[in-house]
Amino acid sequence: MVTSVTITFQPMNRMVTVRAGITVLDAIREAGIQFEAICGGKGNCGKCKVIRISGDISGDDSICVKFLTLDEQRKGYCLACMVRVWSDAEFTIPVESRIDNPQILLDISKIIVKPDPSVKKFLVEKEISAYSSFLGPSIKFSGYNGIRPFINDEQKKNILHSSGPLTATIVFSEDTSHVLNLEEGDTTPALYGIAIDLGTTTVVGILADLISGEILGVASTLNRQITLGEELVTRIAIGRKETGQKNLQSAAIASINDVIYKLTRIADISDQDISDICLAGNTVMTWLFAGRNPEPLEYVDTKIPKDPILVHAGECGIGVNSSISIYCLPAVSRFIGGDVIGDVLTSGMHIRPKVSLLVDLGTNGEIILGNNDWLVSTSCASGPAFEGAGMRCGMRAMRGAIDQVTIETNGTVHIHVIGETLPKGICGSGIIEAAAAMASAGILDFSGKLVDNAPGVRTGENGLEYILVPAEKTAIGRDIVITRDDMAYLMDSKAAALAAIHVLMKKYRIGPDDITDVFLAGALGTYGSVYHLTSFGILPQLPNAKFHRIGNGSLAGAYACLLSVAQRKNSVKIAEHMGYIDLMVDNDFIEEYWKALRLPEIENYSNS
Repeated sequence: MVTSVTITFQPMNRMVTVRAGITVLDAIREAGIQFEAICGGKGNCGKCKVIRISGDISGDDSICVKFLTLDEQRKGYCLACMVRVWSDAEFTIPVESRIDNPQILLDISKIIVKPDPSVKKFLVEKEISAYSSFLGPSIKFSGYNGIRPFINDEQKKNILHSSGPLTATIVFSEDTSHVLNLEEGDTTPALYGIAIDLGTTTVVGILADLISGEILGVASTLNRQITLGEELVTRIAIGRKETGQKNLQSAAIASINDVIYKLTRIADISDQDISDICLAGNTVMTWLFAGRNPEPLEYVDTKIPKDPILVHAGECGIGVNSSISIYCLPAVSRFIGGDVIGDVLTSGMHIRPKVSLLVDLGTNGEIILGNNDWLVSTSCASGPAFEGAGMRCGMRAMRGAIDQVTIETNGTVHIHVIGETLPKGICGSGIIEAAAAMASAGILDFSGKLVDNAPGVRTGENGLEYILVPAEKTAIGRDIVITRDDMAYLMDSKAAALAAIHVLMKKYRIGPDDITDVFLAGALGTYGSVYHLTSFGILPQLPNAKFHRIGNGSLAGAYACLLSVAQRKNSVKIAEHMGYIDLMVDNDFIEEYWKALRLPEIENYSNS
């Protein structure tokens, strides 16, 4: 009986030897290939397509047939999560299933703060006194006038026996301080820290000079957790079990270490030169990184501590000085985490007297409303539609993704493709622009449904679909379409986002005229057109509002907290004073949701 098999994946010519009977998806994970698997292997998304070249396989054909066209079935397509391999085999990973040069949001709205980090460097002084003969020399730190820092026995020994100058890195907290480490010579000008945005899909980092505040490098990578499942609920389910929790934590740490390696290479410094790390992530990501079981996050009545989480680098395996404590921005609720606190810090809405709205739409949507007197938040399960997932031809924003669409009155379609190449699919901003253009061209009715006999609309295997790009003009050799089910999914996501905003406005009696500023965070807020976001009804029409794109507010907030103890205190204050409304148990949400399941009349937004 065969106990192990060797599987080859093309076109990367990657080989992996695994146990017989393993799913192709698990083999891909073991091979370390970045691969689309949105639902984490539950057979719900249909994105993990592979083409069998050779080998004995078995699988659930009923699920494969549900997501594969007849043409794909004839060509040997199957779903990696549904197929098990029983002999040596070879598979091709088609272009639409590969994660290729993703467009990762790196821009930040830099918060101008006077550097006052939680770590500082001081030259060590040994002062000889009359008592030194039996007490030893007194240890002082040049220019230091705070609470006497704790020095462990080994550090004392090193100081007393040193013959040359030493530099001490001292860490400050509320009412204590301690020596982090000692370095030979005067290294006081070299003080570095890293800010991390631990996202569901991507991990982005900034290397900063903690003395000047200068950004020395920016780097990013994909979160290795995505091959285990892209949605937060999937990762929570995996993390219930200890092995799953450890796998998710290890994947997050490996991703962070990738970013740290890139940053230290950019600046030509050692990873041991890093003296501080500040991290922002949603509540699920932060808990998984910290090694906490995420199961409580499934329950509506779970009380989330609003204190920042500290994680020791040496205990979790982050590749820097093992004595460093990584500061994680505090959370507010199950789905309002440190990333949103970073958004608020970046926007400055917490210090503005007039009412502002902050929107960060991705796999999960976060909405904040308020001013310097009050802040209220909510989150909506908008699904991954706004990131291009869950759609027949949807894909993440990477090379080959359609990100802009216009449609002329005669039905002619114009597109822009990331990387200026043939399209493989359509990403979130492209889907929204396409849907808005389709509505303007009469291809969609007021409810977002495809209009039969409209230009470009045909009957497909699963109902009406709109041909965005014909097969001969694509990189995948098939039509890129927007289907009836795609539009239903998109309308559901857009209704959830708009309803969430309206719930907050309704409960706090805020009218459209009362909101003066709208802050758009995240990838959709950076790349999406304000005109299309409002004309399609994802955002409400706010006549007096000025729109601001704050980019990666999560990363910018982490950067601010890295540079400033005061900003860390502000992050805690924001979390403590921010209210949260859980839409899962809110009666107003259903009413607003049904109202939002229609397209608004299109108005012209000049500040898009």
